[in-house]
Amino acid sequence: MVTDTESMFALLGAPYLEYLPVIDLSSGRLLGMEALVRWLHPSRGLISPDQLIPDAEASGDIVPLTRWVLMEACEQAHRWSPSIQLGVNCTVDSLRRGEVSKAVAAALEETGFRSGQLTLEVTEDAIVDSSAAADLSALSQMGVQLSVDDVGTNWSSFEPFKNHSIGTVKIDGSFIAGLEPVQGINRLVVETVIHMAHSLGMSAIVECVEKLGQVQIVRAFDADAAQGFFFAPPMSSDDAAAFAAGPEIPQFSRTEVRTLVAPSDHSIDLGFRRETTPASSVEDEATDVGSDEVVVDAWTGAIGGDTAFGGVSREDGWAPGVTNGSPAPTPPVRAAAAVPEDLPLGQAPFPEPGGGGEQKA
Repeated sequence: MVTDTESMFALLGAPYLEYLPVIDLSSGRLLGMEALVRWLHPSRGLISPDQLIPDAEASGDIVPLTRWVLMEACEQAHRWSPSIQLGVNCTVDSLRRGEVSKAVAAALEETGFRSGQLTLEVTEDAIVDSSAAADLSALSQMGVQLSVDDVGTNWSSFEPFKNHSIGTVKIDGSFIAGLEPVQGINRLVVETVIHMAHSLGMSAIVECVEKLGQVQIVRAFDADAAQGFFFAPPMSSDDAAAFAAGPEIPQFSRTEVRTLVAPSDHSIDLGFRRETTPASSVEDEATDVGSDEVVVDAWTGAIGGDTAFGGVSREDGWAPGVTNGSPAPTPPVRAAAAVPEDLPLGQAPFPEPGGGGEQKA
């Protein structure tokens, strides 16, 4: 719903939020929601995010917009299950000004939202920008998770990531589009980034997943989570609340487009256009990447609440992991396991935790 915020901004119109789910690739379980800001102009209609962010920076609206997004998203996510992470994007310009940590502190205090349930998504440019370092450090000290967005577009080394408490890397969707040819630079980049992230105790999320073949490949490459139209398009705040507020965490099918797996083991249509795609067998999935089994890491990263993926081993239950990007004193557990089939809601292959390709702002 668009709120009455015209007086807050120089730009005409008002913002509102949509949410894009983040899905666990081993079980289909909903892990988090990424908040996406939209802007409705009174005469131009919906303004593209590619245009909104430059316009907001040029008009000086980027700071109040960042504050509004954090306050609105934290207020809405406060009503979700505490095991579902909220992701919010921020610009390097806001970090340079030291405004993001101030906006986060204000939003957490006013809404009561837990810092460990919030992930700030930043760009690679922000990680290497010395002017943004103080704000990034302040966010980490609050217990807020940090994720690097659009990894691969400007990537040359993960070395700068070690200077901050980075828990998650998100592989840019442009690399996912060209995954399906057996040989190709996109496959090499995606697999390399995933393996490097895991070697540094980070989790890897892939963006813009739209096809079953892409799901199969990134699962076999051991990506931890994914988001994209295969699972669900961006949804309204009301739909996100319905999704995320229940006692049982929704579980998405990994073999059918835009569907959920229900306790009764049938698909639920929540208003998205449904397209079913024939599912390949586990052997077909493994053959697609040239191996008959998949090496699976203990989970580490920024999605999933205070435990930051909880150090969950997909086969052996709880294991030492990474919280807020800080390495555990013991190495991650590794286990060989076949890629699992879809399971009904509530039958994930590991214990539940105890307790709780667009420009973004």
